Amino acid sequence: MELTETKNDAGRNMDAITYCVCTVSINLKYLFIIANREKLAKNINDAIADWLSAKNNEKSYKIMKKYASTSRLCTFIMVYLCYIVGSLYILTVVVINVKEIFFEDRMNITDGINTRNRMFIIPCGELGNKMTELQYAIFTIVNTVQLLVICTTQSITDCFFINVTLHISGQLKVLKTKFKSFTSKPDTHINYRKQFINLVNRHCKLMEHNQNVEDTFHLCILFQFVSVTLLLALLGLRILLFFKNGDYIESIKTILFLNYMFIESLLFCYGGDFVQKGSEGIFRAMYMTSWVTFPVTLMKDLKFAIMRSSYPFRLTGGKFFYVNCQTMVYILKTAASYISVLRVALKD
Repeated sequence: MELTETKNDAGRNMDAITYCVCTVSINLKYLFIIANREKLAKNINDAIADWLSAKNNEKSYKIMKKYASTSRLCTFIMVYLCYIVGSLYILTVVVINVKEIFFEDRMNITDGINTRNRMFIIPCGELGNKMTELQYAIFTIVNTVQLLVICTTQSITDCFFINVTLHISGQLKVLKTKFKSFTSKPDTHINYRKQFINLVNRHCKLMEHNQNVEDTFHLCILFQFVSVTLLLALLGLRILLFFKNGDYIESIKTILFLNYMFIESLLFCYGGDFVQKGSEGIFRAMYMTSWVTFPVTLMKDLKFAIMRSSYPFRLTGGKFFYVNCQTMVYILKTAASYISVLRVALKD
């Protein structure tokens, strides 16, 4: 009995930690979005202008639709995954409570419910042991609504991030095609310079858009990745212990939450990776132009533009590390190392 109670207390503490991580993450995202709303408003207004101007250019419109479809797919995945995980999480808590009521020993029963092993959707500490059956039912309904609200707010911020970053990536692809083709037609050198200046100004504008996203989300990304690394280690060890003890329902509940945290972090990695690869394509497009046919002055300007474009757009985590797909590999390696250390420590 003492071992079971200790296991339940540890499970409740872990649930409380994960709940705190989710709420802090949501509050941070909305806080920084509100603090940088003027910068993000520029991105959104320019995105609207981009769509209006792209209607006159079939090639640009096709590229933008491709990236818009990708962002729409990511949005659907995050929204549906969030609600599916939230619903299954609620279901597992209900199953655990039914199991404790009908299949475990019925000691410390108050109003027909085993208060010692009672599980909650959102942890409430010692308060849960003082509730009657009616109070517990009402509290469960309130917890369900709270969890669905958390799922909604979490998915909204994540989808906003990936939509903004993918639009920047799409505009970088459009700019890349324009750099490739701006000398394809015979024209005067004066018009070449005007076109080149317009393209360079557009590159600077996209650089500003990327910096706006970076200023808004870099601390959120840092908190996300640090918390995910620690949770992957703690929850991964918890899953191993549950499987070892044959507690498969608790294992499923933990895996569901861990799965969403992993996909959410992967979304940030993909956003940073799309922007980085899109900006690297600008450098290659400039070099592949027929720059040897330019006049000397324009050739010198192009050299400086190539030098500047050699530094790709990047998103960072708190200005400490770059965010791309390789970052997720480092997170998994670090979490696996933590799990190995914790397993050895627990055995000792």
